[in-house]
Amino acid sequence: MSNIVLVPSLQKKLHKPMYRSHLLLVNKLCNKVKTLGKNALKILDVEDYYLFGELKVMKPPYRLYVVVDQRKDIYYIVDWEHKDNQEKIINSLKDKLALAIEIGLEKVFI
Repeated sequence: MSNIVLVPSLQKKLHKPMYRSHLLLVNKLCNKVKTLGKNALKILDVEDYYLFGELKVMKPPYRLYVVVDQRKDIYYIVDWEHKDNQEKIINSLKDKLALAIEIGLEKVFI
């Protein structure tokens, strides 16, 4: 069974008034990842043993971004963003993933 970790920065973000209504959607997507694993994700990038992927929600048009540590079978839920910010977020998270390979995921996605 896979471990799902909601990074602290995302936890803080989801408790802001603007995102509180999205908690149910994020929870549903986390359950989907828990049951389907990597099959639930659209893979965006692969670095070493790490996968970077997303899950889509059409209404509202948001994306849930996930980094998977394949060695430990841990799914890090790292961001929840509107589709309009998709390119910026993907590029930012790819940079963080490259950094995570050097110093570890736990130290990057805080």
